[in-house]
Amino acid sequence: MKKNILIVGCGDVGSETGRRLQLLGYDVYGIKRTFSDDIPFPCVYGDVSDIESLRACFRQLPGDIHYLVYTVAPEERTEGAYHAAYPEGIKNSLACIDTQILQGFLLVTSTAVYHQQQGQWVDESTETLPTTFSGQKLLEAEKVLRDSSVKGVAVRLGGIYGPGRRRLLNKVINGCEINREIPAYTNRIHRDDCAGILSYLIQMIDSGRKVDNCYVGVDSYPVPEWDVLCCIANLLNIKGPVYNGNLQVLRQNKRCRNDRIRSLGYEFTFEHYEDGYKQLILP
Repeated sequence: MKKNILIVGCGDVGSETGRRLQLLGYDVYGIKRTFSDDIPFPCVYGDVSDIESLRACFRQLPGDIHYLVYTVAPEERTEGAYHAAYPEGIKNSLACIDTQILQGFLLVTSTAVYHQQQGQWVDESTETLPTTFSGQKLLEAEKVLRDSSVKGVAVRLGGIYGPGRRRLLNKVINGCEINREIPAYTNRIHRDDCAGILSYLIQMIDSGRKVDNCYVGVDSYPVPEWDVLCCIANLLNIKGPVYNGNLQVLRQNKRCRNDRIRSLGYEFTFEHYEDGYKQLILP
């Protein structure tokens, strides 16, 4: 029997995930907040934080949704927007869908749920006590899903890069100074591997494999940001970042392990950030 998959939040990662699932033979549908004409599957439009708006969306979709992939982004970077997109959006989605039919609910969150800021190694079993509202709301959303009756899987993605995501590239191109003496660790993941992990997890659940309720989604090389910026500069064949020892480093990021998703059998397309940026930069 062909399975129906609903992508809630059809941005870059959601759209690519849906496209891959279509190629695997699934019927894919989407819910998006704003209109777009480049979604590769049927899409309806509504607001996840508005239960009536969401119910109207579900009335336009097949009643037998087997998997839901939640890749919603907040409308703005405020506590209210994060609350609306995550815990509220998850609650409303669970209220609208037939949970007796649903076989899996994949929730994209972020490594922002970790409070560690001194370069510590973290994984899915590490304590999470976020001090930022973004981390707190993401963690709250994970709990809503965990406390529900459905098979829920939270995927904590690191710093996403890929087509159209040029933050670090622009930082190098525009010239930047950095204090490399106090390493600020970064955990990268290419957009293709975000979609790859999500589609792989659905395949695993669908095949009857045991899947945990949480996975960290990052590549295998957490390194100081200085290293990534120098790598990008080298690929662009331009001047790299400038060392400035007087710059204050407010925090050091954590280093995230991806052992759990790799042990499940997922093979990264871009396991090293250099390979990913080569694909973006070099012809």
